[in-house]
Amino acid sequence: MNTTKMAGMAALAVACSLIALPGAQAQPAAAPTTLSFNWEGAYGRANILVWPFRPGGRFEQLVAQHTNGTVKLDIKEKLFGIMDSAYAIGDGRVMMGTQSVPAATGTYPLLDFGGIPGLFSEMPNGATEWANALLDPKMMAVMESYTRPAGFKVLGSAISLANNALWGNKPIKTLADFKGVKMRASGRTQTSALRDLGGSPLTLSMAEIEEALSRGTVDAIMTSKSFGAERGLMPLAKYVSIWPITPIFPQVVAINLKTWDRLSPQQKQGLLAASAQLTREMPLALEQMDISYSLWIRSSKTEIVTPDDAEVRKAMGLMQGVVKEWLDTAGPHGKEVLRIASQYAKGPSVGVIKEMASK
Repeated sequence: MNTTKMAGMAALAVACSLIALPGAQAQPAAAPTTLSFNWEGAYGRANILVWPFRPGGRFEQLVAQHTNGTVKLDIKEKLFGIMDSAYAIGDGRVMMGTQSVPAATGTYPLLDFGGIPGLFSEMPNGATEWANALLDPKMMAVMESYTRPAGFKVLGSAISLANNALWGNKPIKTLADFKGVKMRASGRTQTSALRDLGGSPLTLSMAEIEEALSRGTVDAIMTSKSFGAERGLMPLAKYVSIWPITPIFPQVVAINLKTWDRLSPQQKQGLLAASAQLTREMPLALEQMDISYSLWIRSSKTEIVTPDDAEVRKAMGLMQGVVKEWLDTAGPHGKEVLRIASQYAKGPSVGVIKEMASK
């Protein structure tokens, strides 16, 4: 037997003997990194914004899959409310969670680019357009730069049905019908849009909407078909008028920056992949929800009112002031966000908005 073969056999024997030694046995896998997660359920547990984030739900499943089990979510319901989640994530009171964007537009208006009237298409196409825009690497970089001073990072989103349903006892079928109507609005962008259409938007908490409508404090509640139906507005409203005013009503998934910085590159990539997959899964669920809630409303005494296309075009023609106001409040990143979004958006006003962003 030659020297080379003898050396090879010797090396193999040594390797086999090492495998048998107790000290050479495989070490147990490290315990997963556990991240506390605020499950903000103000919209109702069954809402598409909320349901994926329940303990054991779709988001937790995706995180386990994409991080190979190295990240575990400790999900607690309503540790912080709809107005406070992002702040709690930013200062480290909780490591991760969701935040309703319209509820935080007073502080983070840039996040509400999806609510600009006419930028994105109606559902379900608008949800796909918005998801692609949010997940664009340039958009994610802008968002990280924007939220870093606040201590959190946006990973992805769940997307609500369009917040375009006016629940009330007066049909809103033409632009003229908005004049003087007292309407409960959600967030800064929607408030300015309703105002420019001739309405009188008011700010009310979600806990007040049923009583406000029944007592006549407001003439209409603007929310989604799903949320209005779930909150029992059908017995209180003769009509629900559908206008494409705020096409996207998102809820972002965010993580505390110090927590993020402590994660391994593989864990970071896994969380981003899980969040992106959930964001892209939303449009299919949204389309099904829209059909289901339309059928539910039609089975009641509440009449669905849909304006003519000509009236919608006239309404969209009045929205340049809303875009300008958004740009004024969004800060130095506003035009860049609109330029990126315009690459994916196909709404009726995308050309005008793109032109405003290029100036």
